Amino acid sequence: MPLGKEVKVMKCWRCKTYGHRTGDRECPLFVTGNAEIEKFRYIHEDPMHNFLSEKRKAEKLERVQQLQALLASSDSSSSSSSDSSSDEKHKHRKRKKKSHHKHKKKKRKH
Repeated sequence: MPLGKEVKVMKCWRCKTYGHRTGDRECPLFVTGNAEIEKFRYIHEDPMHNFLSEKRKAEKLERVQQLQALLASSDSSSSSSSDSSSDEKHKHRKRKKKSHHKHKKKKRKH
């Protein structure tokens, strides 16, 4: 049988078409029976599969580390700023009460 030429003599038992055999990858029904085997073959034959999976894992790990660092920095800055912000809030309340009290006095005079 010549290579590269379609041969009409061979008939596939699964799809009943001529030109290929049952186990050939040309058959549209080849993957339906062998889904797990085909997936295994794809993973082991694809040279980029390992590289891409390792890259995805590294990106996820890096993103988790960035988020943890961001969370840790926001926790430490919020605890130190909460002390100063509570003092500012207390001063602001005092000023607000005084200004509110002054406005009431002004309104009574008119």
